[in-house]
Amino acid sequence: MWACSCHARRCQSGFDFKARGACTCRGLFASMQAPLEEQDLSVESTTPTASTPPAIHMQGINKRFGAVAANADVDLRVAAGTVHGIVGENGAGKSTLMSILYGFYQADSGIIEVQGQRVIIRNADDAIAQGIGMVHQHFMLVDTLTALENVMLGAEPHWLLQKADASVRSKLDTLMQATGLQVQLDSLVADLPVGDRQRLEILKALYRGAKILILDEPTAVLTPQETEHLFKVLRVLRSQGTTILLITHKLKEVMGLCDNVTVMRGGRVVQELPIAHASVESLAEAMVGRKVHMGRMEGEARKAGDTLLSVRNVVVKDALQVVRLHGLNLDLRAGEIVGVAGVSGNGQSELLDVLSGLLTPDSGSLALGAAQFEAPDGWIPKGT
Repeated sequence: MWACSCHARRCQSGFDFKARGACTCRGLFASMQAPLEEQDLSVESTTPTASTPPAIHMQGINKRFGAVAANADVDLRVAAGTVHGIVGENGAGKSTLMSILYGFYQADSGIIEVQGQRVIIRNADDAIAQGIGMVHQHFMLVDTLTALENVMLGAEPHWLLQKADASVRSKLDTLMQATGLQVQLDSLVADLPVGDRQRLEILKALYRGAKILILDEPTAVLTPQETEHLFKVLRVLRSQGTTILLITHKLKEVMGLCDNVTVMRGGRVVQELPIAHASVESLAEAMVGRKVHMGRMEGEARKAGDTLLSVRNVVVKDALQVVRLHGLNLDLRAGEIVGVAGVSGNGQSELLDVLSGLLTPDSGSLALGAAQFEAPDGWIPKGT
């Protein structure tokens, strides 16, 4: 199946990809058979006007899971060609709302319009057909396949593998050149760094024709340098007309990237405004429903008390014998707050599980007050 930036199966010019394998509209993949240097990758300005319908308009969305109202009468309007932030605490309903838009859940009631047309999205295939793509916080990739094979999986343009490989590779080369999303296509996903895996997920969505891109906590797994590169790519995509919905907790990133922002709390939209009218402080207050003090309180730092917990030389290996904690040492004293920083997946979860007794380390010791615990046989009993 051929793809175009304006639609997944049949482009806005009415051209049938399945029958003829090229698109005559002005989308990103127009005239795919031309050599790369001859292709016109320019995109007309997509600045929304008063008459431009929103890319997404969700009205009166309700979704319950038993007694819990995950979404309650939610309205969301996203202007075409913008980056729209969706913020809120854990459990505010952000991911549920986007999962409804992408077809993972069906709303109990409500209306969804895409580019001004009312649509029914029953599953991810319906969303893709409407030009919607989603990049999840936990990537949906097959580690044992190459990057190229992951893109092709489920969207093979030809039953002959060799022809499909050449076709997909050509389009991905063009797409990577146009967006700056560079990935080694012949590398196994298992060998790719986290940032490359995320770029691959975005490429996979764009290859399928996504013009509306949902990103769920995209910077949670990235270093600051990778985050900056991602934002550069997102700005390029926005300039090419892509509409981006950004789910995040990081308010400074929202202020630096988004055009508009929606704040959710308790399953409801409590605020929607242009980013020019927002601040980190006002967004934080809207998220939690009360005044929030940003940063350290003024005054002298409090002196730490006695050591209450001490961890020494803790080693944790996973089922594949990959070391997750390597000789970790940590002291916690009375009256202090200790922050644990790092890119997601670098041992933070394992550390918390070790300290709570949910995970027994391979070796190491822990002193908790007068109690002493030695791994592996004498560790903290689960549930204590």
